[in-house]
Amino acid sequence: MRYLGIDLAWSSNNITSLALIEENQLLEVVDLQSTQEIVEYIKEKKPDKIGIDAPLLIENEQGNRQIEKNFLKDFSKYKLGAYPVNRTLFKRLYKEIRGEEIANSIEYTLRENLFEVYPHATIIQLFTKDHVLPYKRKKGRDVQYIKEQLQRYAEYLSLYICNIPDMNIPHAKGKQLKTTEDRLDAICCALTLWYGFKHGHHSYDNLLIVPQKLHI
Repeated sequence: MRYLGIDLAWSSNNITSLALIEENQLLEVVDLQSTQEIVEYIKEKKPDKIGIDAPLLIENEQGNRQIEKNFLKDFSKYKLGAYPVNRTLFKRLYKEIRGEEIANSIEYTLRENLFEVYPHATIIQLFTKDHVLPYKRKKGRDVQYIKEQLQRYAEYLSLYICNIPDMNIPHAKGKQLKTTEDRLDAICCALTLWYGFKHGHHSYDNLLIVPQKLHI
């Protein structure tokens, strides 16, 4: 089976990375920008299942979805948060609800072959076990530290996904680091579905998929 992971930029002003795998073999990683480009790519590649790191269904105007409320009950102990998800906030910040637009533009069905995923949760479940991998750029984290965490991230993913190319992380600069982060997240999105449906997963509202924790 082919799985497509999408690290969706919540605004079409930014680049989105997509990773296509067949079972646990990485076929390609691509960077696209417009919603139409993403939709056309999906229609061309015809993956069996798609995992997108973004909300795909938002029915509440205010507050948060029950998905996030239940998710945080399970993951707040790892100091993992989740952005508030409601229609008012998304339209104010991004002028669009991009995940919904994509879901409504492709012939896939939510909860059957189209799902939400969250790379941070997958990393905790499959790799770090009890803490968030601090690979995102934040105040107090210098470039060298981010590179070290991204290298760890790539090594983690390589435990399950074959053919991940060398991203030359030690020599990456500026936008290259952000591109590397996005591409690794896209691969992680695809891994989430491959591993989750092969070895077991937990779901929130049958929509957000999180792989079950490994017991070794």
